[in-house]
Amino acid sequence: MNGAVVDLDHAAIRVADLDRALEFYHGLLGMPVRDRDRYESGEVPYVAVAAGGRHVHLVPTDEAIDVGGEHLCLLLRSSETDSREELEAFLADLREAGVEVEDGEPYERYGAYGRAWAAYVRDPDGRRVELKVH
Repeated sequence: MNGAVVDLDHAAIRVADLDRALEFYHGLLGMPVRDRDRYESGEVPYVAVAAGGRHVHLVPTDEAIDVGGEHLCLLLRSSETDSREELEAFLADLREAGVEVEDGEPYERYGAYGRAWAAYVRDPDGRRVELKVH
């Protein structure tokens, strides 16, 4: 092993209410659920949601969660040429479902794949989640 990082396997985030977190990440954002049966049998301390080949582990906790300045960036696939309109429509649906969308969203941001339309929303624990069109 040469010690060079080549990819990301998963990220783990603490959540106050697993069902509420799953409603956001799976129900509203459409991320497939993984490892629910392993969690319920006590084999693992999380339920995962998938973002392509990467997982976000939702780890329930009774401790206070300080999300501070951290955020999670999730890529959205777009079939449209003008992805801004598509993202704005999705944000309207999220607002209607009670999700907090930060003021002034969306706008173009720089990331791993260059500049693209993106918007910050808040998950049920108040964590910033950046939704970026790719």
